[in-house]
Amino acid sequence: ANEFIAKLQANPAKIASRKASQNAIEAFGPLLPEFLGGSADLAPSNLTLWSGSKAINEDAAGNYIHYGVREFGMTAIANGIALHGGFLPYTSTFLMFVEYARNAVRMAALMKQRQVMVYTHDSIGLGEDGPTH
Repeated sequence: ANEFIAKLQANPAKIASRKASQNAIEAFGPLLPEFLGGSADLAPSNLTLWSGSKAINEDAAGNYIHYGVREFGMTAIANGIALHGGFLPYTSTFLMFVEYARNAVRMAALMKQRQVMVYTHDSIGLGEDGPTH
């Protein structure tokens, strides 16, 4: 992990934040066997899949959950996973869709849950998905 961080600091690149997030997941994923995550039906846009991703619906020992369009459900499930222990859950969606997950995000904060929430695309004019995304 320290090597990855030092490399980034030595040669900072101008890349999209979602790509930087994917690079971090790619670097830390192999170091964190407890890393279990997924996206609310936006993995190709959020770039949350990494080379070690294995969908749990195909392999029960996998580490990636395809949540579908369920921002609240996804975040609430991650809360449960974090509360159970043994895993470090991560979730991802577009920042504007955090409104759907707001109560679960609030509960995670109140409970001081250890999880990673990745939010991308904070502009109505950004990306191929248009102004509604």
